[in-house]
Amino acid sequence: MSLQHLFADAEALLLDVDDTIVDTRGAMVAAGTHAAATLWPHRPGAHRAMAQRYYDDPERWFPRYAAGEVAFEHMRAARLDEVAAAFGLDVPDDGHHAYEEVYAPAFRAAQRLFPDVPELLSTAERRGMPIALLTNSAHAPTTVKLEALGLVDRFDVVVTTDTLGFGKPDPRVYREACRLLGAGPAGVVCIGDSLPWDVLGAQAAGLRAVWLDREGRGTAEPVASVRGLDEVTAALGGRFGPPRRDR
Repeated sequence: MSLQHLFADAEALLLDVDDTIVDTRGAMVAAGTHAAATLWPHRPGAHRAMAQRYYDDPERWFPRYAAGEVAFEHMRAARLDEVAAAFGLDVPDDGHHAYEEVYAPAFRAAQRLFPDVPELLSTAERRGMPIALLTNSAHAPTTVKLEALGLVDRFDVVVTTDTLGFGKPDPRVYREACRLLGAGPAGVVCIGDSLPWDVLGAQAAGLRAVWLDREGRGTAEPVASVRGLDEVTAALGGRFGPPRRDR
C-alpha cells in the first residue's frame, strides 16, 4: 500500500521509540563505553567495542525479555556476562550493580531525538491525530528517555512491556495500544525501525505499517518504507488529503 493510501484516512499513529524517534543505539554505546571503563579499566582500547557488543546483543537476550521469558534485570545481567565472556574477562564482584550505577546517568545524558521527529509530532497535533508509543523496553527506561527529552507529556498513550508483561510482536500489545487510543486497528499506522516488530507484527494485528529504513537496507518484503520521518510528515501535512478534524 502506498503512503497516499496509508495516511489519507488514518486516525492515529503508533510509534516505536528506540532507534525510531530516539537514537538509542548512540545512547547505549556512549553509556556502555563509560560503564565498561569502570569495570575493566585495564582494557582501555576495548570499551567502545564492548558497549557495541552489549547493544548488538548476539545471544538475543532482549527479544527473550520482550517475549516475557526473562525479567528485565536478568536480561541486562546476561548481556553483560556475554560481553565479558566474549572479551575473555570476568564480571567483578558487584560488577552488575557497578555497571548500572555508571550506565544510568550516562545513558540519560546521552539521549538525543532524531531531528525529523519534532515536525512530525507538530504536524500530527495540527491534524488532531493522537499518537501512541509502543516499545519493547520497560516503563522505567522509557520514562528516562522521555523525561530527558522533555517529551513525557507529549504522547496520548505509552505502552511498554510492563503493560501486559510482554511486547511486540505479540498481537495483543498492538491491539491494547489501539484500545487505549480509542481507535480501531485498521485506522492506526504503526511506524518503526524493526521490520518484524513494527511492520510485520503490526500488520498481523490488523494495523497499517511503515518501515523506517534510515540506513537504506531494503527488503524483499512487500511493505511500505521511508528513509526518514520527514516523509511521514509530508504525508500528514495535507499532501495526501485534508486534515482530520473529528478528534
